[in-house]
Amino acid sequence: MDPKSKKVLLLGIGETGLNVVRIIAENEVKGIATFGIKNESELEMLTGEITEEVELVLLVADLGNNKENSLALKAAASTKRSGRALAAILTTPRLFEGEKAVIRALEVAREINDEADSSLIINKETFNRPTEKGCTFVELINSLVSVEETIAEGIQDIISLISEKGTIKIDVEDLGIALSKSGTFTIGSGIGAGENRVGLAIEQALSSPLMKKCDISTARRVLIKVFVPKNSPLMMNEMKAITAFIETLPSYADVKWGVGESDDDDILSVIFLASGFDVKLPEE
Repeated sequence: MDPKSKKVLLLGIGETGLNVVRIIAENEVKGIATFGIKNESELEMLTGEITEEVELVLLVADLGNNKENSLALKAAASTKRSGRALAAILTTPRLFEGEKAVIRALEVAREINDEADSSLIINKETFNRPTEKGCTFVELINSLVSVEETIAEGIQDIISLISEKGTIKIDVEDLGIALSKSGTFTIGSGIGAGENRVGLAIEQALSSPLMKKCDISTARRVLIKVFVPKNSPLMMNEMKAITAFIETLPSYADVKWGVGESDDDDILSVIFLASGFDVKLPEE
């Protein structure tokens, strides 16, 4: 394992978790190692996967049936014993899978939340479902994207957030601090072009599928990274626009932002990771 590129370990459990692991591996995302857990014997191998280079473990798990619940709980406990930071992305069953499965999933989510530094709970029943009234084109497009693809995109955003490319850097230590004992986190990204590219990117990031479930104005910690085309650097008015947005966040929030180089010659993009929301896990 390359210590410069494998400081994050992704664990996948259940159909969603294993599919996210597959997508990340197929996309050859740099900076992250992946490990799928399908049974107890693979779970026992987990200790060997958490090497000295790993600083953050991301656990993506389906909750609902007894096997997946047990594997997820044990994986979370094993990670905590290793002393690594743990962020969990957990999905709960759809209603047709049974009320008992949903209730048990929420119970397990609370137990994992006690082990994890931070967690993100995704209700598959309502995920990306467009509202009946006033559905925007973006919401309609998002509704066609699977939960696995959305989570995988969020994980790629996390890796981009701590990439070394950029003039003002955010590193894995900053990420660990943002997630540490924060309770709840979320991630979102957006793009913009033209005169109002910063504003458009921020607006899209705030309405992205995982970010829109939380109110960023209640976040206690926020990481922001802006990726700017090499041939079109940030202008003074755009810097002011970013500063103006940061000033809308609560005064008690710990905010850090960085600037990276965009791979696209025309598109500016922004990534938000926010944590420490004043929200509770869903009630049964």
